[in-house]
Amino acid sequence: MTVAVLVAAAGVTVAVLRGGDSGPGAEQKSFCWGTLKRGDVAALGTHPLHRYVSDEGDLKGSTLATCQVGAGLDAHGVMQQLQFSLSVGGSPSDDVWHLADDVAGVSPFRAPLTGVPGWVNQSMAGMLLPASCSARLHFGAAYVRVQTLADQDKTWRDGTLQRRMADVLMTAATGLTRQLGCSSASFKAPATAPRLLEGHAPASGAACGLPGFSVPAKYTEQYATNGDFRLWSCALRAGSEEVYFTVTQDPYLLWLNGSGSDRRSATLTCGGKKTLVQTGTEDDGLARNFRTALAHKADCA
Repeated sequence: MTVAVLVAAAGVTVAVLRGGDSGPGAEQKSFCWGTLKRGDVAALGTHPLHRYVSDEGDLKGSTLATCQVGAGLDAHGVMQQLQFSLSVGGSPSDDVWHLADDVAGVSPFRAPLTGVPGWVNQSMAGMLLPASCSARLHFGAAYVRVQTLADQDKTWRDGTLQRRMADVLMTAATGLTRQLGCSSASFKAPATAPRLLEGHAPASGAACGLPGFSVPAKYTEQYATNGDFRLWSCALRAGSEEVYFTVTQDPYLLWLNGSGSDRRSATLTCGGKKTLVQTGTEDDGLARNFRTALAHKADCA
């Protein structure tokens, strides 16, 4: 039996389907609040299912709405052959590192998406929706996250899963922005396939790829992003201990921070662009060394 719940969001009515059945053999045509088609959901399955079904939560919930995709609900309301979940939520954090934890999961392998404020991980990817969507959903910083749940990360290597997750994620995100009336011209699909970060030993006198940045010898691993400082991060690890540094020139992340400067956060001008620099370490000397090395490389004032 189909149970339909109508959700009004910013004047847009969204049909939330539970199970998506209109009969024992009915084929569901759209999924996850109408944002995905069969080809989209099949792209995240390592073995094609005869039939795909989504079980969708309320977009007007307090903090998180989740859509599960699989073969259908059993008699106890549990999704069978669960393939992935798509979640819409909000993060209260204005710290870029912990915001990324909320949006795309906690992991040193996390890498940024190109062109949008988002990240990919080993089996999860997420991106922030345009700022106006947060008001429509009554969330903090509204995001969409996809999480694969059928061991896809063991099947697809070399960035294949990350590319597929990014494609499905962007399709769902743009579908939601259209439905909610919060589309943005700058919200475009990543131009290049995201790649997970790889761990390396910090280079002597140039940790995190920053000439002049020296770190204590106890840090034996680093995970640093490549490219420019639009959405850059570096994590240093010493066993279970971790410190991190983030640099962003993304306008939305700069707006979310809005708290000015303190011992862990500073807004600078680097290469003529407004830049948010944050450090996640209790070692004030290490933080100062990082900012000095960054200032030299990125021409910060």
